[in-house]
Amino acid sequence: MMKINSNRETLIKGIQTIQAGVSSKTGTIPILQNFLMETEDKGLKVVFTDLEMAIKHHIPVEIKGEGSITVPIKKFMEIVQNLGEDSDVNISVDENSRISILSGKSRFKLGGTPKNDYPVIPDLDESNSFKMPAKLMAEMINSTIFSASTEDDRHFLNGLLWKYEKELFSLVATDGRRLAVASSKKIKAKKDFKVIVPSKILGELARFIKGSGVKDTEEVTVGLSSNQIGFKIGKTVFISRLVEGNFPAYEQIIPKSHEMEIDLKAEKLMAVTKRAAICSNERSGAVKYTFKSGALVVNSASQSMDFEDELEIDYKGKEFQISFNPKFVMDILKAAGNSELTAEFTSPATPALLRLKGREDLIYIVMPLRTQ
Repeated sequence: MMKINSNRETLIKGIQTIQAGVSSKTGTIPILQNFLMETEDKGLKVVFTDLEMAIKHHIPVEIKGEGSITVPIKKFMEIVQNLGEDSDVNISVDENSRISILSGKSRFKLGGTPKNDYPVIPDLDESNSFKMPAKLMAEMINSTIFSASTEDDRHFLNGLLWKYEKELFSLVATDGRRLAVASSKKIKAKKDFKVIVPSKILGELARFIKGSGVKDTEEVTVGLSSNQIGFKIGKTVFISRLVEGNFPAYEQIIPKSHEMEIDLKAEKLMAVTKRAAICSNERSGAVKYTFKSGALVVNSASQSMDFEDELEIDYKGKEFQISFNPKFVMDILKAAGNSELTAEFTSPATPALLRLKGREDLIYIVMPLRTQ
């Protein structure tokens, strides 16, 4: 029967990688509260799924006996996290699917279920796959994902469009009021495609790339089939169903021309917008930006508060006023970090386009708010 020895930290880190996939939906089907552990390739393969997405990860452990079992993930994590820090963890499974967890003088016994009760997770379809640098993928996801919707009934807005055409790869997110597009010519796929990938798996993927010390040179293999997408980094695989539906024709929203172009420093604009957001009305909150010669005046007001501040800017045009939801502005500024932005405006009622200096591959569009 299955028997393994592991270092406690390694085990915790490995399970945390797949635990990210735990969703509230798993509550209705008991087996989905378990994860699968299986000895494979001189280590332990751990798998977790909620039927929409699945994560497979490989943990280096010492194998004393081959086997597999599914284990309640929350209880297992609680046990391992509370074991003594320096002791090794010995895990064994008996023929009644009971799991013994032994560390120092502590011994836990826990009921598991056999592997054949667990959903079968498809493998990555590599027949139509392409590779892209892991760091680039995480960067493209993090620069766009916040513009996707989180609870829209139009479920296709809860995902990001992945598109490859005319040798240009693009990632697009919109919630109907704002839009983010990141593109790259560094990626070469075998053929053109257009698919909608759920935000959830992309968020997990970006977090994994950032948090698990993936090397700069490391690549992700992306495998596409008719209804699913898979990502493989080293021995870790993320698989997800694609979102059905038609993504909005976002190209039509991108302004082709503009009346005004203004350079702004992201950090200063972030500080003043944060202050303004404190006083803007929670639900319909608007922050008003007034551009006048040499200055940007920022105002906000709610029933009991109001705010005004001013930034020096290099602007010589006629006075112009536009209002935005401060959260939308701050999301972009957070992605911009300390770079400079160029904002392009046509009128107070038409979409504004923001670009980051030195990042031609990235554009943001925000719909202004109508203010009384």
